[in-house]
Amino acid sequence: MALNYDYIQAQVQEKYLPGFANNIYESSALLTTLRNDGRVSVRGGERITEGVTYAKNTARGTYSEYDAVDTSPAQKRTRARFEWGHYYVTLSLAKTSELRVSGDNAVMSLLASEMESAELDMKDQLGDDIFTGVAVDGIVGLVSAINTTNTYGAISGNDYSWWRSTLDATAHTIANLKTASSTSYIMTLLATAWANCTHNGSSPNLVVTTWDMFGIIEAVLQAQATYEQLNARSQAIAQSGFRVIQYRGVPIVPDEKCPAYSLYVLNTNFLKLYVHPDDDFEFSGFVKPGNQLVRVGQITWSGQIGVTSRWAFQRFSSVGAS
Repeated sequence: MALNYDYIQAQVQEKYLPGFANNIYESSALLTTLRNDGRVSVRGGERITEGVTYAKNTARGTYSEYDAVDTSPAQKRTRARFEWGHYYVTLSLAKTSELRVSGDNAVMSLLASEMESAELDMKDQLGDDIFTGVAVDGIVGLVSAINTTNTYGAISGNDYSWWRSTLDATAHTIANLKTASSTSYIMTLLATAWANCTHNGSSPNLVVTTWDMFGIIEAVLQAQATYEQLNARSQAIAQSGFRVIQYRGVPIVPDEKCPAYSLYVLNTNFLKLYVHPDDDFEFSGFVKPGNQLVRVGQITWSGQIGVTSRWAFQRFSSVGAS
């Protein structure tokens, strides 16, 4: 029988999209943590701008009695600018499929299969781009954000030293990562990263790495008998289905999309997920192209990830490669 597309569209909107959106956000440990930490900013506009503090106020000091005080204005802030990333995944139902379908259950089975495929495709695309995205119309990923002299957020790291992260590109071998006397010992590397990324009392609060590197850290912590009990924040991540261990009370999580041999030391106080209020996994509805016997529709999402203080982040790009 011919499909009732008003009914199908209503099912997509009411039954599938809420779960679709939640499953996408919970497919990434980083996105899950940003939501848990209240770091999702829903806003519109032509582009995203965020204030960035880069200098201390020079009009300050001590005084006594009738001393003159400095009232000169100081330029302390500028604005980072991020463009919206736009994503889509297409749902398609061919006329030949319509002809094979009989009954409401078969209709829903056909739709469920198409939605499942769309969800996996969107997870795959966003999961990759969170780390390595560079497209002008997509997410600018953490590889670009946690870097040194490149331009990010329309501000040049080459021109401004305060707009640089710490990048450790040293080839830290597996053997040395496990050896306490080595300068590449993983506990030493993490301690150094903490020192590099701690400013004004704000320290790293999330580490994301590969499964291989996660296993190395887990084994070292177990060998030291310093395996920490998960705190409430780490438990919230674990309850979303992610493996979690802790270092200094901070969750360390593996992500299958994390680039090989990489480890990210993050501070979500300076990291946001921006979501456009008019395009947070929206369905366009089905249309029929003039030259095909199919019905197609798109689920779309517009957003971006933005780092607002690059010096609070460190990236290792070659841990455990050999």
